[in-house]
Amino acid sequence: MNPRPPALVVLNPSAHGGTSARRFEAVRAELASRFETRLAVVMSDGAWIGDVRAALRRGTRVFIAAGGDGTAHALLNALVDAPGRPPLDALTLGAVGLGSSNDLHKPVGARVDGIPLRLDLARAAPRDVVRCRYVRDLATQRACFLVSASLGVTACANARFSDDTALAQWLRTTSTPLAIAWAAARTAATWRNLPAELRIDSGAPERVALASLNVLKTEWLSGRLRCGHPVAPDSGDFDLALAAGLGRGRLIADILALLCGRFDGRRGHRRLRARALDVRLETETTLELDGEIVTARAVHFDMHPERIRLCA
Repeated sequence: MNPRPPALVVLNPSAHGGTSARRFEAVRAELASRFETRLAVVMSDGAWIGDVRAALRRGTRVFIAAGGDGTAHALLNALVDAPGRPPLDALTLGAVGLGSSNDLHKPVGARVDGIPLRLDLARAAPRDVVRCRYVRDLATQRACFLVSASLGVTACANARFSDDTALAQWLRTTSTPLAIAWAAARTAATWRNLPAELRIDSGAPERVALASLNVLKTEWLSGRLRCGHPVAPDSGDFDLALAAGLGRGRLIADILALLCGRFDGRRGHRRLRARALDVRLETETTLELDGEIVTARAVHFDMHPERIRLCA
């Protein structure tokens, strides 16, 4: 019998309205059957990042995010930024889906008590990492992501979905699809397109009235919203879904199309593949990265030269 490999589990107790710590108990036995685990709990003091770095120094090469997409996003960036780390392709990321959307898990394979899992180390495969450099409050920030990033109406709807208001929290814990539909409808009702300049790879800059821009390493955007075209996880580039010059009526139709997975081919839409993208905006606006919400006025996307392994 092969020994269980060591793994650090990073648990975010605030995921899914603060219910994730209780729900995590349902998967403890499954984790223990596969790995020799240590647990790090995400707190506001950020001490868990030190736990990640200490695990790397001990020789741990498997790291498991127990929370939502934001938890996996934070763990990925902690690994990428760790000083003196080994190459990313020597590391494996797993996940326990305790969040509201759990887009990293889609299409969902294994489950325990309805909780999606990515814990199959034997079938772990290389996964592209997309880098993002963005300017906020005149300061340049950096982050990496595995699933998707968005600007425009999709990002603003995701921000409304993630609001800390009592109504948004109640909707998220009651029904994720209902919460997404509410956030999308509220956002589209008041939306104004964003004047922006785009440069894709080494092409010429172009001016657009940006309605929605999604940088994708999966077809899934959030919840049941998906573009409907396959996106290879290790292609070395990313998919770009762009909608420009749309009125509110067509934005509502877009939301319905995304619910049906039929975004491609609609008037005012483009789907491209790229390795780099620059976006410049006239005003600071919402930028969403794997469910994490920030603001930015200028954004640059490109491919990280390394890949990380992701459990099946």
